[in-house]
Amino acid sequence: MEKVEHARVGRVERLAGLMAIAGGILICFAAVLVTISVAGRRLFNKPIPGDYEMVEISVGVAVFALLAYTAAKSGHIAVDTFTLKLRPRVNAVIDGFWDLVLAAFLGFFSWGLFAGGLNARAYGETLIQLAWPIWPVYIACSLLAALACLVTLAVALRKIGGRP
Repeated sequence: MEKVEHARVGRVERLAGLMAIAGGILICFAAVLVTISVAGRRLFNKPIPGDYEMVEISVGVAVFALLAYTAAKSGHIAVDTFTLKLRPRVNAVIDGFWDLVLAAFLGFFSWGLFAGGLNARAYGETLIQLAWPIWPVYIACSLLAALACLVTLAVALRKIGGRP
């Protein structure tokens, strides 16, 4: 039973890792885009049209893509000033509780982004400069938030259940 659970955890962490790599690629894309656009504006008075919108979308999606990996590695910021002297098991339960709170918020964000995506699609919302539909970005972020929610929930249950 434990071997199956370990394999499942490994798959979830690998998926979270792949999403983090995708998020890192998006951040690199945004950096290259800004560099080329600024150079084009400075040297030729020709920036990349819609560069601001593309960077905004890339960074936004990248943040959601990185959340699941951060949760899988328990990499979120923790302030442990008041719990330093507690037993490790008590700290694990406290951490697990706060992971449950984070999972709830991520689930709420996922739901809100999904609803926003459906509204954006229904109303035909587009980006201003590029006139691209915005709803796929909402849906992608919703799915990534849902993945982060599930990973955070799994991490919380592992901590509360006494498993590392």
